[in-house]
Amino acid sequence: MSVRFFQSGYCTSHSKVVDRRTRFTEIPFAAIWALIDLPTGGYAMVDTGYSNHFITATQPFPDRFYRWITPIFLKDEETPLAILKREGISPSEISWIIISHFHGDHIAAIKDFPTAKFLCSASALEEVTKLRGISAVRKGILHGLIPDDFHSRVHTLEAVAERQWIDPFGLLRFSLSMIPDISWVSLPGHARGMIGFEFSINGKPILYATDAAWSSKAFEDNILPLPIVKIFIDSMSSMKNTWNSLHDWQKANPTGEIYFTHCPKTLKLLNT
Repeated sequence: MSVRFFQSGYCTSHSKVVDRRTRFTEIPFAAIWALIDLPTGGYAMVDTGYSNHFITATQPFPDRFYRWITPIFLKDEETPLAILKREGISPSEISWIIISHFHGDHIAAIKDFPTAKFLCSASALEEVTKLRGISAVRKGILHGLIPDDFHSRVHTLEAVAERQWIDPFGLLRFSLSMIPDISWVSLPGHARGMIGFEFSINGKPILYATDAAWSSKAFEDNILPLPIVKIFIDSMSSMKNTWNSLHDWQKANPTGEIYFTHCPKTLKLLNT
């Protein structure tokens, strides 16, 4: 099973939000996504990073606040379409886009894949369907990024999973027959219904925990984000529970590694 990682732009925020021990400086949050070769042909993407659709979607208010809070930087050659073209992959070859959660830096390019099917958790889908206006923006949801035919193309993990189970660390997991050798992991806290995935590289377990944390160093030292993040995350208590489960996973897998979407450590996974 081939899993490759790419970056499509970045936004900036402040270091103390991530790790209260740092100086108050502006830092980049890379928008990283994954590409999985499917055994039956075609590809699955996990998230998409940024695209210029983000600029369009954040023109009106209240969505404009999103761009003010997290200004983005994206070169034309960094868009998912440009990257896939260099890889010799057409948009029609993307069979699935797995949405870890519906924040703009994770789904900004889904409109560029008109034949792909979408996969997300049931609770994430429920929230994006229900919230509108400022309530949606506060939860990182930009409806301008959602394709008009989204609901006819979306499926939930719960509905299509071959198997669901709770692992020894208290994490809810899913397996999918069309993407074997990968375990999909529920990671509540940062966003409603957020998911990540576990796979292996040369027998080494890798847990890609998306936005369960923003800094590997802060996570390892158990330094939670500043309380101000409660304004826009889903649940601080759930985030703490997820961190505890991930720490338990790490103790049980001392040779394994946990990666987070926006952490500088994750840049070493990028396909170059």
